[in-house]
Amino acid sequence: MNRRSRTGRLSAAVVAAALALTACGASEGADGGGSGFVHEDARGKTVKTDAAPETVVAQASAAAALWDNGFKVDGVYGDLPDSPNYLIGNLDVSETKVLGKAWGDFNVEEYAAMNPDLLIDMTFDGKTLWYAGEVEKQVEKLAPTLAMQLTGLSVTEQIEAFNDLAKDLGAEPEIEDAKAEFEDAVARIRAVVKKNPDLTVLAVSTYGEEIYFANSPEHPDLAYLAELGVKFPEVTPDEQGIFEPVSLENIGKYPADVLLVDARDTGGLEELEKKDLFKRLPAVAGGQQDLWYPAAPYSYQAYAKVFSGYADQLEAAQVLEKS
Repeated sequence: MNRRSRTGRLSAAVVAAALALTACGASEGADGGGSGFVHEDARGKTVKTDAAPETVVAQASAAAALWDNGFKVDGVYGDLPDSPNYLIGNLDVSETKVLGKAWGDFNVEEYAAMNPDLLIDMTFDGKTLWYAGEVEKQVEKLAPTLAMQLTGLSVTEQIEAFNDLAKDLGAEPEIEDAKAEFEDAVARIRAVVKKNPDLTVLAVSTYGEEIYFANSPEHPDLAYLAELGVKFPEVTPDEQGIFEPVSLENIGKYPADVLLVDARDTGGLEELEKKDLFKRLPAVAGGQQDLWYPAAPYSYQAYAKVFSGYADQLEAAQVLEKS
């Protein structure tokens, strides 16, 4: 796997220049009659169709976000584990055509046979599609493509962007209950910050014998936690700007009271907990390590669960003495 693919999968990466290009749109036909579809995507591209898209295919996390907002896609591709996990949320894969189940897996022939009207993916660089990047030129010939911003924005901005897209596609999202649950979790986190303002959180991903310290402004959930007052160490990211990669022996570089380990690496936390270097970290020795849930579907339903979990973790934590 090349460096770009690894970074894309690990971080849902994005560059700062794409921040101003967050998706926004309006359901309005070319003739102003409201029968078509117009949406400006995260590449600064205005995506138009003469009629409302009927056959829509989407990358898994985008599909799951739309699903929660009342729009069911016809086809899906991306990371689709045999045992559904938080990454696909409430998406019912059995009701869709599966065109690929892993990174780099996309069946162009089956996609073409669907006579698609629109493909929705994410973008980490504001220029190219994320999961369909390797077949972008081929799929562009079959139907318009639309790219949604991957990270670099706060999670509420991401959620609202998908809510707007679902409306543009003709859905009528019912989000009141989920939004209330999300806001309740947010209120709990604000209360923790007020009570324990010095509590510091560090999020990491793992890959082999490497550790990746998350650059919090570039990850929507962490960026929003920071908006709420949660403290994160200022890391030194690589040229991608998303993570600071280090060897395992440097895992203690940034002292933290709470350590969150990427849940996308199945068993990653369990493997780390077997290592003496990890066990000696203050957060781990204090029993304040848990899972981090990046790249959950951008919907209030998904993030109500994620942020309720973060609230639980923070409420149970305390500031530790650093060695």
